[in-house]
Amino acid sequence: MKIKILALSLILPVVASIAPRAVSARQSRVIELVAKEGGAKIGTIHVNDQNLLVQFKDSSDSFLFTAEAFYTINHKNKTYRVQTWDELQTGLSRKAIEIARSQEKISGGPEVELKLTEETDTISGFKTRKLIRTSRGEPDVVFWVASELTPMKLRAVGERIRAILPGDYWKKVRGNPGMMEIIWLFGVPLRMSSTGHNFQAQVLESSIPDSSFQVPEGYRRIDN
Repeated sequence: MKIKILALSLILPVVASIAPRAVSARQSRVIELVAKEGGAKIGTIHVNDQNLLVQFKDSSDSFLFTAEAFYTINHKNKTYRVQTWDELQTGLSRKAIEIARSQEKISGGPEVELKLTEETDTISGFKTRKLIRTSRGEPDVVFWVASELTPMKLRAVGERIRAILPGDYWKKVRGNPGMMEIIWLFGVPLRMSSTGHNFQAQVLESSIPDSSFQVPEGYRRIDN
């Protein structure tokens, strides 16, 4: 099973020279994404009150969300990329103005839209809302997202950026948002349904070393 992971280049690539700060030990949750077909684990999300870490099976990359920035960490090459939320928000504000003034679409790619509905469900004890992704006007993926599982500062980032993005942003830029955009814009997906690709999450109380929420020592930062 393959899940589209990342499409942040369609928003605005920015680079910062910061690294996540060490945090004191704290309780965390482990969210295991389990395929409905066969029950195999396809990915794991670790989250505490400040950070969120996403790892997918058979991928050399992990994705780290902190209060300040988003990191893509490549463990095979021992490199990482980073985008700060402040710079991303500034860039999106400019992009929103450009979209409002332009009547043209960027060529190539599907016409995708995301719609967060008022429909709710309780999954693993957490309230979720139904998020529908449509492609060329037809629903193709349904997510159930839990915003309360997202660290508070990261949740605030998502709310600010959602307020900036025009309702037809993805359609205008012919973008195809992936799992990372879903997480920081709307919340942690606890269920996903699409043709042939479905998962249900299991939420567990656990803890991992504080170092897991940091870029490993010795990794080299590269530009986007």
